[in-house]
This record gives sequence, C-alpha cells and structure tokens, in this order.
Amino acid sequence: MTNFNETLNDRRLLQVSGSEAASFLNRVLTNNTETLDVGTCQFGALLTPQGKIIADLFLWRTEHVLFLDVHESIADTLKKRLTMLKLRADVSIAVKDDLFVAVSSDEPENAYISTNDPRAGSVWRSLVSNTPSSQDGAWDIIRFEHALPELGRDFGSQEVFPADVNMDAIGGIDYKKGCFVGQEVASRMKRKTEVRKRTCRITSSEPIEVGSDIVGGTTTIGSVMNFADGQGLALIRLDRLAKADANTRSAGDTETPIAVHIPSYLSETQT
Repeated sequence: MTNFNETLNDRRLLQVSGSEAASFLNRVLTNNTETLDVGTCQFGALLTPQGKIIADLFLWRTEHVLFLDVHESIADTLKKRLTMLKLRADVSIAVKDDLFVAVSSDEPENAYISTNDPRAGSVWRSLVSNTPSSQDGAWDIIRFEHALPELGRDFGSQEVFPADVNMDAIGGIDYKKGCFVGQEVASRMKRKTEVRKRTCRITSSEPIEVGSDIVGGTTTIGSVMNFADGQGLALIRLDRLAKADANTRSAGDTETPIAVHIPSYLSETQT
C-alpha cells in the first residue's frame, strides 16, 4: 500500500449526545454502541425495516458524545430519521461542522481522535480540525484494493442489502447484540439463504463505464459500481461467476476484458 493522507470532503459528522445516546443508537443501528471503547470507532449502518441500507456509517465514541461519520448525501436524511426514531429518549442530534474525516497510511499527529479503520487495519481513520484539503482520489484506489464499498461513492441509499456490499463480512453487523432496525431480514438472509450477490474488485487495462454490465460468455454476471485507474468495484452474482468462462468476461457494449477478484475476507479463492 502506498503512502497517502487524504481529507474526505464528502463526509459529514452528526453529534449524538444525551444520557440515553448510546442505548438509543444500540437499539437502531447494526453495530453495538454500548460496548464501543472511548477513542475508537465501529463500522455499521441504519437499515430500513425491509433490511436495505439507509446509511452506512462509522460510529465514534468520546467520553461525552458519539459521532456518526456518514456520506454528505445522506447526512440530513439520517438526522431526520434518527430524530423520528428517538421518540422521548434523552438524545440530541446535531451536525458537527468543525471536525472533518481523514484517512491515512500512517498514524496522524494532532488528530482529535484517530484509530485503525475497523474494516482494514492498515488504514488510519481520524477526526481532524484542520480545513479540508482537496481529494486526490487516493482513497478510492485504497478502497478498491481492499474491496471496501461505500454509500455515496459506489451505491445509493436503500439500493442494496448489507450482504450485497459485504457488510456482514467486514464487521458491519453484530448479530449477537439484540434488536436493531431491519434485524429480522438481515438475520434471515444470514442463516437461511446462500448469499449470491457480493461486491468484488475488478481490474482491466481499459476504461470501464460505471453502470455497465459484466458479461461472462452470454450471461450477465454483474454490474460495475465504480472504476478508476485500472480497477474498481462491481456487484457480482457469485453463482454465475463460477460458471462463466474467465476468458470471455467483458463489460458493456464494448466487450472490454476484465478480471473479477473475490475479496480474501470472504474466504473464497480469488477468481
């Protein structure tokens, strides 16, 4: 992994405070907010009752408040949804506009909070108070290499289930913590069905258009979610991938040759 240090200008922070903040979030989010140590963060999501992802997020805990680190496109919607769900709980939710999210290959200095990304331990994720710098695209390349899909960059709100974007395999769901919104559907998908769709890394020597189909022979096996600098992410039907001829995989009408790589964290052989 190359050295990088990038402020993520498309992230926003929601500050959640009050005596019932942790217990409230624990009731609605997919991760366990009550066991989270001060000074660390956890990956998770808020789901619809039907089990689709409204917002994926990082939950940060300090001694006095919790922060939700989310994509800017969903920040207002998430704030409204949580405000509706809290009912009479002693919880306040506000936008925190004097802290920013940064990612880096080395532990940063003078960060408000800094910890290893819970999905990829080699990456540092931090909350910083400096003015955001311009994004140079390094983070997308790192995400592609680690197969880490994110809402706002690779998929939209209420478009996919957690398993579609590998959330269950990268620590985004705690199935043992008790109830959360959408738990029934998420648990049923985990225990009673074979997961057929997964997000995989793709590579190609030629440009690929986002949204184009990926074809193996005459069968559509997936679609491109994001692509840049020779690699990207795609939503793949694993059952169809297993039957496709590796030499005939292509994307879109141009039949661009591509390779599909199943993430190692899915405990599958790279294809």
